[in-house]
Amino acid sequence: MASTYIQIRTDERDKKEASEILSALGTNLSAVLNMTIKQIILQRRIPFDVALPKENAISKSVRSVAASMAIEGLSLNDAKLNDLEHFSQKSSSEQIQEIKNLVNRYSEKGTSNG
Repeated sequence: MASTYIQIRTDERDKKEASEILSALGTNLSAVLNMTIKQIILQRRIPFDVALPKENAISKSVRSVAASMAIEGLSLNDAKLNDLEHFSQKSSSEQIQEIKNLVNRYSEKGTSNG
């Protein structure tokens, strides 16, 4: 099989960091790029998810909650959407603990006003 040469431009630091990681994994940049090309051919798509980083993207489930709340006349501003997204990314036990903390906080406020 004849081989060809591909030249790409990338940030020097990114290449160095990726090469170090791949070396620790027992491979190299050229091998991984060749694997990626083969996977593009086999899968007929980009072989990995291409998405905004989690911290910049509001998940579909959070958008769904926001839409449901809007129907009820309750809107969420960007800060509250981000809080909800943060909460949704926590483990179940962390979510339960946070809910307990909120219940305690609001219970204390209710008893101090009465």
